[in-house]
Amino acid sequence: MFDRFTSKLIRLVFVLVLFLFSGSAVFAQSYNKTSNFRGYWLVNANAGTSLFFGDIKQYRFAPISNYENEWRFGAGLMLGKRISPVFGVRGQFLYGQLSGTRRSWNMFFESNYIEFNLNTSVSIRNIVRKYKSNQIWDAYVILGLGLTNFNTELKDLSTKEVIKKVGHGNGKSFAGRSLQGMAMGGLGIDLKVSNRVDLNIETANRILNTDELDGFTNQFKYDVYNYTSFGISYKFGGSTTLKTKKSDDYSYFDKPSQTKSKDSGVTQTEYDYNPYKPVEPPKVDALTIEPKEVSKPVLPPVEEKIVEYVPVEVVKETPVVIEEPVMTAEIEYRVQIRAKYGNAISIRFLSDTYNIPMENIRENAYNGFYIYSVGSFNTYDQARERRNQLRSRNGISDAFVVAFKNGKRLSKLPQQ
Repeated sequence: MFDRFTSKLIRLVFVLVLFLFSGSAVFAQSYNKTSNFRGYWLVNANAGTSLFFGDIKQYRFAPISNYENEWRFGAGLMLGKRISPVFGVRGQFLYGQLSGTRRSWNMFFESNYIEFNLNTSVSIRNIVRKYKSNQIWDAYVILGLGLTNFNTELKDLSTKEVIKKVGHGNGKSFAGRSLQGMAMGGLGIDLKVSNRVDLNIETANRILNTDELDGFTNQFKYDVYNYTSFGISYKFGGSTTLKTKKSDDYSYFDKPSQTKSKDSGVTQTEYDYNPYKPVEPPKVDALTIEPKEVSKPVLPPVEEKIVEYVPVEVVKETPVVIEEPVMTAEIEYRVQIRAKYGNAISIRFLSDTYNIPMENIRENAYNGFYIYSVGSFNTYDQARERRNQLRSRNGISDAFVVAFKNGKRLSKLPQQ
């Protein structure tokens, strides 16, 4: 049977797996409402150095490269989920080799291990600084728990004869390997290469619940080994917060879908976007004032106005019925730059962040969101040109076009 510490650690790892992965959707949903971050999955391949720290080692920290080289190597695969700009959850498989020499004791050892761990990455950059969708680097802390399965041979340095074996058919893990729990901690740096590909450098120490990794029990109660790696990650299954199409095309946030109106059968293009503050089009007032100016001069002169203008009143009502469905002149296009759920954002803050005058930014509350937008255009092409300027000049990579009619938000942009 496993020792008590390892058994508890195994149970804890399974609990963490269930909790973190089942809760990832909740964390991601919360951040989706309050920022332009969207969670995504990633796969990572990595390789690097694997170094031992314990009893059978020539120097405490620096490895030697001659007379039984202490430099060894490892490689691994990792599957992870980015939950928020700060937190990520990852599962890692790692295979590596270890070696150590103690010339004064005339001993050295060689070991190979297979490691499974669950760890979380905590972004230092996004805690200290505000998250930005176009950031190209990140620094993070790594914390995790796992299990190490190893085989070790302790040998005589002069004769190379085996003095002791650990694992090799006598352990509790598969193929008789020795199984031990471990805790890990380290640091990493992530560099963005493209929308889907990142490069990273990580270094993390593993502390084992044993002193037998080197086959020798002495002053080190818990053996330690380090894995420092270079890796490449591919992101998928979500938004990486960068555009996936040309700047003149739709962005990730205004992906179109074609629908047909039930009444007219006309095909319309529907967009996935949040509403913004409606603006009263000036032409609405013109339509309501113009009939009053026509009727006022006619009413005072004669009382026969009642008889003469009965058909005129019918004529007044008829245009309302005919013109109401066709109000293309009253459609206004604007560019949405920000939305936040639950709490408003300071317009001064948005003005300073995006370098836009305060008077050009409008706010509206709708369905629990606070929506912020700029511009007022008669055509979609004009609004799209302004959208592209905001993306390239002001750094608002997820700005997109929305439309209003008669001061009311449209659920679909009219077909262009």
